[in-house]
Amino acid sequence: MARPPQQRSAAQRGATRQAHSAKQKPAWRAQGFDFKLYLRQHQAFLIESLTRLLGHPLASAMTIMVIAISLSLPGGLFVLLKNVQSVTDRWEQQSVISLYLFSQLEDTEALSLSHQLSSRADVLSVEYISKEEGLRYFEQSSGYEQIMSTLPENPLPIVLKVIPKAIVDLNTLPDLQALRDHLQSLPQVEYAQLDAEWLQRLATMISFGERFVYAISALLVIAVLLIVGNTIRMAVESRRDEVLVMKLVGATNSYIRRPFLYMGFWFGVLGGLFASICILMLSWWVSSPAEQLIELYHAGFELQSFNAVEIIMCLTISAVIGVFGSWVAVSRHIRDIELQ
Repeated sequence: MARPPQQRSAAQRGATRQAHSAKQKPAWRAQGFDFKLYLRQHQAFLIESLTRLLGHPLASAMTIMVIAISLSLPGGLFVLLKNVQSVTDRWEQQSVISLYLFSQLEDTEALSLSHQLSSRADVLSVEYISKEEGLRYFEQSSGYEQIMSTLPENPLPIVLKVIPKAIVDLNTLPDLQALRDHLQSLPQVEYAQLDAEWLQRLATMISFGERFVYAISALLVIAVLLIVGNTIRMAVESRRDEVLVMKLVGATNSYIRRPFLYMGFWFGVLGGLFASICILMLSWWVSSPAEQLIELYHAGFELQSFNAVEIIMCLTISAVIGVFGSWVAVSRHIRDIELQ
């Protein structure tokens, strides 16, 4: 049975007025698209959704902070990964390929090989280390002079330190490894060692870190979608009578959906804003001990945090997540109402 007019709630009367304005849209559309009126409608919904959030400060603040915490973790991991990659970009060193020649090789053959390698286009220089020089260095560095003096002969081989022209980094490492493999295949060389292979391990660790950040980010984005969707679902349920009245008088689904989309937009933007603030505060908090550590290693590296572009990207992504989560929740709820 229909309610008497005097028993209708204020919310239902407001919904009726909104629905009548939505139903009257074809009239002004028939006269031509009024872009100013269209913008005023969106502005009204934008302000109304923000007012509703401010009307429930505790519940809204809890939802926003949960979203902010969920976005702060991938954002903080992104900043950490960005600093690690920036450090590795500065680690440009001259690589050395150590060639350990066969022990029975004569000095003249070793010197001839050294001159041949020096004439290569991809080799900067070659340092020749004889057996005697190697033995003296080993005795000085190890402290086993007396033990080494009792040996019948020098067990150390001739070593050639080949310095390539390429500066070692993650991009040139494959070329250096190819050069090492080529030198390893020489008949005079027993073993070739590239001292920059630690970069390959570092690159593998960075690649693992990137995938870990992507996985955590995807899971937390899904969590934010669920949080926003559940919050909007409860908001739609609390205004169920308004939605029913608007549907009865012919309001379109897009018109009904619009205020809830703006509510999701505000949740996303405010959550992204507080997430950016949390990341900036965390970066400031760890900056002092990080700078002391950098100074100890004389790295000449400056700690990086969120810049303006990344903050805008964070706000944009969080706003899109909020709107999309709201759209899914509202669309499903409207469909359930239509089926009833």
